[in-house]
Amino acid sequence: MTAPASSLAAASGAQTEPALNPYVVPVADVDAAGWGTTHANYPATDIFVDCGADVVSPVNGELLEVRRVNAYDPTVDNPATRGGRSISILGEDGVRYYLAHFDTIVETLAPGVRIFAGQLLGTMGDTGRASACHAHFGISPPCPGKEWAVRRGVIWPYRYLDAWREGQATSPAAEVAAWLAANPTACAEAMADPNAADS
Repeated sequence: MTAPASSLAAASGAQTEPALNPYVVPVADVDAAGWGTTHANYPATDIFVDCGADVVSPVNGELLEVRRVNAYDPTVDNPATRGGRSISILGEDGVRYYLAHFDTIVETLAPGVRIFAGQLLGTMGDTGRASACHAHFGISPPCPGKEWAVRRGVIWPYRYLDAWREGQATSPAAEVAAWLAANPTACAEAMADPNAADS
């Protein structure tokens, strides 16, 4: 059986060229993906495809964090580790994009690595606090230090996912900037959280 082109590219360490559309739904099989308009307790969107499905970068940008170890312990339920294996990306638009619950992450990925929209990041899983395979997708401003409370998501992603599915280059940058202007101490408060160092 022939491996998917994305998997072959990842195995060879190759990177794709920048996408014509700088925003894509962060799964390779967009037609099979589903998501809702709600999320428990805070703005984020859970994207559902089969376990093991390819998860891709939603944007052109640079990797901020790559967490390869699933440190989540349900007896402790540390909110900083609920995402299990996860990645955060600083997009060219200045927005942070967070994807969590990976089963596997491409070996060549590390903080500081340049990536492109549609580039393979890993495979969908249920690591961390997850009851089924899915990709948790959060959109937020980047904070200057370790934290989890802002990173997990501060605006609703589903409207952007809907637009990206239709091929529209709709940016969340203005909404994120407006949120930050309305919540200027959010990063400082998040970094002061007792669990922030575990992020």
